[in-house]
Amino acid sequence: MTDTNTKPDSGSRNDEIDLLQLFRSFGDFIVRIFKGLFNLILQFIIFSIRKSLYLIAALLLTVLTSYLKVKIQDEIFYSDLVLKSNAVQNQEMISYINRLQGLTSKVNHRILADELNIPVEKAELVSDITAYWFVDKNRDGIVDDIDLNNRFIADTNIDKISWKFGIRASVKDPQIFEEVTTGVINYINSNEYFRQANEARLKNLKETIDQTGKEIYKLDSLQKREYFREDESTRLKEGQLVFTNDPEIKLFHADLLDLLRDKQVRERELGIDNGIISLREGFTLNQQPENSITYYAKKSILIYIGLAYLIALFITYRKKLLEFLRN
Repeated sequence: MTDTNTKPDSGSRNDEIDLLQLFRSFGDFIVRIFKGLFNLILQFIIFSIRKSLYLIAALLLTVLTSYLKVKIQDEIFYSDLVLKSNAVQNQEMISYINRLQGLTSKVNHRILADELNIPVEKAELVSDITAYWFVDKNRDGIVDDIDLNNRFIADTNIDKISWKFGIRASVKDPQIFEEVTTGVINYINSNEYFRQANEARLKNLKETIDQTGKEIYKLDSLQKREYFREDESTRLKEGQLVFTNDPEIKLFHADLLDLLRDKQVRERELGIDNGIISLREGFTLNQQPENSITYYAKKSILIYIGLAYLIALFITYRKKLLEFLRN
């Protein structure tokens, strides 16, 4: 009896020891990882301090090249239009507008001038025209970002805003933004398919508004004429008494208000958004040019710092690298 009682106790103690050893091993592994990361970061900081001359040279080179680019190139200013597409879906409108991107190069300035209906000398001042989506990252109906470079085109977790889109224009002279606005609107309005689609939309709106008005009149007349509706079965027929429930009360206020709201929304659309597109926000000038020293510095600083580290590593360990390559 004594042997049978002690064997399970011995086995359970071994299991507890093995489990504790497993946790200790796992804890030691985590500690080694954190120590390794800490030592790696510390060595990186020490290496950066020792090779600070290379980093300072990279920063100076970034500022110098950015300054030279600004001096060599013309200043570029950008601004955005916010539009609403009434006749067609945003996808069709954005694709159509983005055809202008290929016309902003030097060889196509004359074609761009014809498309926008502006002088050639004005078209030569346009550097880029790009249409883009507004996106809702949180799916709360609020615009969170713009998809200027198609960053979110394949992201199914982000919704595109369907009731407006944007156009960004980059120009060498901010005084021509007004002419670019007129030119883009003329370019859109000159599309025959868009024009026909908008005419059909307006026709359907007028017919719907007219029919809704008739339905409102009928419902209002019915409300004035009767508030109670009785079935034929509630009447006395040839002296027979028919027992029925109380008559049902029928009110039409809610139906009338719903029809009236629908009619007002369509009338507002017909009155305000009667064009192929509606301009929601015009161009506003950014005081700082797009291609400023800061603009170029942000684009190039990581490249120069990366090159500085590579050169410093090569010079520090060049002997070992050469020996490795020889072998």
